[in-house]
Amino acid sequence: MEQAFEVASYAMRYWFIALVLVILIAVIYISYKEYQQKRQVMTQVGQFGGYMQIIAGPQEFIGDRFGLTQENSIGSADACDIVLPDRTVAPRHAVIFFEDDDYYIKPSDRAETKINDRRATSTHKLKTGDKLSFGDVSMRIYFKRTRIGIGNDH
Repeated sequence: MEQAFEVASYAMRYWFIALVLVILIAVIYISYKEYQQKRQVMTQVGQFGGYMQIIAGPQEFIGDRFGLTQENSIGSADACDIVLPDRTVAPRHAVIFFEDDDYYIKPSDRAETKINDRRATSTHKLKTGDKLSFGDVSMRIYFKRTRIGIGNDH
């Protein structure tokens, strides 16, 4: 009886050690996969100076994000950099461009563009958190910080 207890005790110890090792390997594997995924996303995000996120408009597009490069045409036409497929968005509604360490928006003369719910008629300097509206589609704009403690919204 005592011998059977010892055998069972050893088996349980090794079973427990094997179980802990399997769990540890699984945690390391999952962490590594998440790290690779995050690294890939950060590499893609790194090429942009900021992004715009749809906050109102067609329900299926709310939450979509668009990275900002040096120059970004916005409209409903397929040739635009940021395509907003909505009937209230003009084919070429506006252009967002980077100049002198800041982003600016230049609205089209034929389409109504709003910045923070006020109609934009000329080129306007943008800052992080601005709400941009193109027809019935509204977006929030965010910029990467250029230096620690100082962003583009100074």
